[in-house]
Amino acid sequence: MNSPLNRRQGGPKLTPIAALLASTAFTLALAPAAHAQAQAAAAAAPAASAPEAAAAASFGSAGLERIVVTATSQAKSKMRSSVSVTDIDQEQVQNLGARSEAEVLLLIPGIRTEPTAGPGGNSNISVRGLPISSGGSKYVQLQEDGLPTVQFGDMNFGNNDYWIRFDNNVESIQTLRGGSSSVFASQAPGAVINYISKTGKNKGGSIGLSQGLNFRETRFDGDYGNRLAPDLYFHVGGYYRQGEGARKSTPNSLLGYQIKGNITKEFNGGKGYFRVNFKALNEHAPTTPQTFVRATQSGNKISGFSKAAGYDGTRDSQYSIYNSTLPGIDPLTRQLTNTSLVDGITVDTQALGFEFRNELSNGFTVDNKFRLTKASGAFQAQFWDVKTLSNMLSGFGAGATARFYNGPRTGQAATATTLQTGLVSQGAAINVTLPDMGILVNDFSVAKQFKTGFGSVDLRGGFYLSRQNVVQRWSISERIMEVGRNGAVLDVFDASGAALTTAGLTGYNNQWGGCCARDVDASFTTQAPYLGLNFVAGQLDIDAGVRRESFNASGSYASGSSRPFDVDGNGTITGAERNVYLINQGTPRGLVDYTIHYNNYSLGANYRLNNDLSVFVRTSKGNRAIADRLLFSANIDAVTGQLTSGGKDAALAPVKQSELGLRYRGNTSWGNYGLSVTYFKSTTNEFDYDQTRQDNPNLPNYQGPKLNVLGFKADGIELETAGSVGNLGLNVNVVYSKETITKNLGDPSQVGKTSGGVPKLRYTISPTYSLGDLTLGATIRGQGKVYADNNNVTTIDGHYVVSAFVTYDFGGGLIGSLKVNNLLDKVYPTGGGGFVGGSTSIFGAGMETGRTINASVRYQF
Repeated sequence: MNSPLNRRQGGPKLTPIAALLASTAFTLALAPAAHAQAQAAAAAAPAASAPEAAAAASFGSAGLERIVVTATSQAKSKMRSSVSVTDIDQEQVQNLGARSEAEVLLLIPGIRTEPTAGPGGNSNISVRGLPISSGGSKYVQLQEDGLPTVQFGDMNFGNNDYWIRFDNNVESIQTLRGGSSSVFASQAPGAVINYISKTGKNKGGSIGLSQGLNFRETRFDGDYGNRLAPDLYFHVGGYYRQGEGARKSTPNSLLGYQIKGNITKEFNGGKGYFRVNFKALNEHAPTTPQTFVRATQSGNKISGFSKAAGYDGTRDSQYSIYNSTLPGIDPLTRQLTNTSLVDGITVDTQALGFEFRNELSNGFTVDNKFRLTKASGAFQAQFWDVKTLSNMLSGFGAGATARFYNGPRTGQAATATTLQTGLVSQGAAINVTLPDMGILVNDFSVAKQFKTGFGSVDLRGGFYLSRQNVVQRWSISERIMEVGRNGAVLDVFDASGAALTTAGLTGYNNQWGGCCARDVDASFTTQAPYLGLNFVAGQLDIDAGVRRESFNASGSYASGSSRPFDVDGNGTITGAERNVYLINQGTPRGLVDYTIHYNNYSLGANYRLNNDLSVFVRTSKGNRAIADRLLFSANIDAVTGQLTSGGKDAALAPVKQSELGLRYRGNTSWGNYGLSVTYFKSTTNEFDYDQTRQDNPNLPNYQGPKLNVLGFKADGIELETAGSVGNLGLNVNVVYSKETITKNLGDPSQVGKTSGGVPKLRYTISPTYSLGDLTLGATIRGQGKVYADNNNVTTIDGHYVVSAFVTYDFGGGLIGSLKVNNLLDKVYPTGGGGFVGGSTSIFGAGMETGRTINASVRYQF
């Protein structure tokens, strides 16, 4: 690994690259680089009519006048676009007090995510009924200034939300759902979420301090932008934070920084620009998997959620001072290891890129965006699989007992009364290193407008290239520990007193049916020519696009097999040494070497009935190529690296979508308002690999079929509104969707049912009110009832969470704020779940985080 940040080094240190990029001298030396992405796009867009421009100017609260620049053929206002787009500005995110990228995305209608994973990422992000079958963000791409941070959102232990952070460098977040994302983005048929950076074209900056009042987190933010000359400007900023995050973990389990910046040089009378941008992100942050609370079941309904005795499932975590390191053996080199289990998700990223745009004298416009990212990291954390002590011991045979391996009761017998909560965990202790997750990406296009007797035609043709590396080493073992605050590690002994475990380990690299001694060295290349056409005739806008992608997978991979192995070298095989998964170095590695080709398309039309009312319709088909999740499956011939019979179908997930939408805005004597309504329909079929699946409960240790073929369909309505009356502003977003499983080869009985944890109704209500220098506001985020699992028998009631804020402008640029998340401190699961093994009162699930209070002060200049 490339020296990821380590909390035991006394704080983060700038790498040589980060230090260079952060220096003012380097920033000035870069000079050449221009408009913010949105500003450049706005300049390129056809001018609105005078009435439309006036109406747009008077209706800023709805945002319908904003220019769509994300994954489209031509930049133009939302009122003229046949795509569903939402913008979130810096102030909205600041007011929400979002503590992770998942919480930021909760503001976007149509996007579904569970904000339980923590500040380091590892959230599951989906849109419009497209599935989250095995984790990650399979159909949703996160971008910075129009280019992906990583190419695939669902890479094993490399989800796209690991590699991006919201801070003061972001001007706004623009999200395009469905539609033209199939043509003007790669591997993202569901949605593109684009973080658009400030450029410094408008002078200003800020410094700020944020402090958790009932949780341990301190954060410093700063940014500044200015003009160095009339045609030369820059912006630079970043943050540093330390603490634990919103849940109790261990000191400085959250620690790191980000530095971002750009410098822009305009030329050709402002018609062209060259921009250089950079980013350094170095951080480790806790990640929290499922936790547990008390609950009751009456008939087919689970309710009555409350905190369990001795453990607060809304604030506590699985982190423990007695389980802070993991003894192990590298499956490939056989070196003994002792790795952290409290660093969580570590990322170490340095990115350097440029943007170029110029309008030529012959009417052609040339655009190019390039970024090279060096990225490494690790995933090192304990996951819980909560169960009763008796349930756990039953798996080790008659007469098995448990003792405390460490902690205040070292050597004592573990019983239901000596355990903190009476519960234990037999879960995954994860040590996955990511030496190389870097990406190279370039998007080049040429555009020209043609005038005809019927209207104007804009053509845009381009070529996209990306190369995503996936280099990983997995060493994931099963470990037994006490469930509770700072739980101790437990060892198990048979009836004769012989040790069945070692330091709580039931084996080495043996988790989830022995899936987890792995070595991957692969890269995935996407090449795609694309063509877009936009036709404008009066009030009618028609746009169409087609994309031809070639996807190449290359590299090698290896997995381990079980054997007895003398790990400590003392000449005897005991405990966990009886079940050690190691990679046979003399066995040929599996190869991956195949290429697939596929087509995407999108066609849409928008008609403006007047300057304040427009309707649109669109149909699209996109594909998502499966990357590293296809490895280790029968779909690849491990000898040749080619796809096997039927492997081509498994290697591609097609997504079809249809949309019908309406946008309306009004300006009256009492205020202004606007709304967007979209009806959508989507279908997909996908190959799915999930190493944690155990479809056959009669087989021990997760030996069920981990491979599956699934199909899904969904239809629903997205409603997005905004308005203001005097000093009162109100945003209301509502999504209602019916999502259905259409195929499940692993369990055909689930066909026709809804995935567990998926609500039909989701909503956010965000009022704000200003009283002079004082602003009050809240966000009410809610959802309807869900099924506990895919069997659709047991239900969990819907719930809502209220968050609130107050800000005060002291004058002179000084602003103070107080933000409270989960104001009412409600206890709710965010999705589905179930009672833990051996219990009818302890419910395991991802839980809403309890009340957190944060105070901040910011000086703007």
